Amino acid sequence: MLKNRFPRRLSIQLYPSRSQGGWSLRGFGQIILGFSFIALVLFFLASTSFFSDCILKNMMKFPVVVNPIAAASHQNAQQEYISEVSETKIAPHHSSVSDRKHHLKAEPASQLESSSATTSAAEAFAIARVTDINPDKKLDLVALTPRIVWDSANQAGAQAIVVLGGGLTRDKQGRITPNSYTRLRLMQAISQHRSTSLPIFLTGVESRYMQKFLQEHGESAQWLESRSMNTCENARFSALLLQRLGGAPRVELVTDKWHIPRARWLFAMNGIETVPIPALLPGDPAPWWPDSRNLTHTRRALYELVAFTRDRWFGVVGCREVP
Repeated sequence: MLKNRFPRRLSIQLYPSRSQGGWSLRGFGQIILGFSFIALVLFFLASTSFFSDCILKNMMKFPVVVNPIAAASHQNAQQEYISEVSETKIAPHHSSVSDRKHHLKAEPASQLESSSATTSAAEAFAIARVTDINPDKKLDLVALTPRIVWDSANQAGAQAIVVLGGGLTRDKQGRITPNSYTRLRLMQAISQHRSTSLPIFLTGVESRYMQKFLQEHGESAQWLESRSMNTCENARFSALLLQRLGGAPRVELVTDKWHIPRARWLFAMNGIETVPIPALLPGDPAPWWPDSRNLTHTRRALYELVAFTRDRWFGVVGCREVP
């Protein structure tokens, strides 16, 4: 009696197969078998670089158009960048590399953030949000020497190297330190700085720890923006601070390659034209064969695709107007 309550097409039943002399699945069982096969194929592709490469290629096709209204405000600020505020100003964007070197030597570097050792409760909470609980693995930074990105046609007129924070972690002693993604971005920024002499601009709640990492490697950022909690706030708060410093219509943007399309678009919405500078990744994906590292890259690529689609079509969420 109970068997008749359920439609036969929704039940899993085995039927004898006369043609092959065995048993076969019918109805819902065939659906389960089909979905299982599809899931297995998708998992196999995700363990290769197929998905992540396809996602990156398609995201790079989206046009990045600078917001003309926001860009005009940066141009106006640049023309009036001499003010009474005793802060390091940004050199005019039409100056050459040698001019920028003279400009940087003429004015001492300064930090816009307070150098006080005390940390407010809000700052401590923000830092905790971007800090991994588990200690990060130690990277061989010598073996992961970043490749200097230099394209005179595209990088002409860039005024600063903007480095986006990628999170924090704890070392074996429990001290907070930049995680693998952030350290590799900083190493890329160091290489770019030594090649172009452009000043370094750090953005993100991680910026204080990023500055310490730079100083340990013989460099120092000229500007710190330590209030932003996500990519949208990175772009918005950096644009406000750059405008306060005299405007920077064009910068070199350092982050990982999965993050670059969305980050460039958000900076463009705030009037900043960017030159993409992709940093190395902690675990380079295998070209085509299955590898556990590829699963991590596929996950990051899918996250950026979903976030990019959300920001473009449904608006940015969780982005404060002012720091």
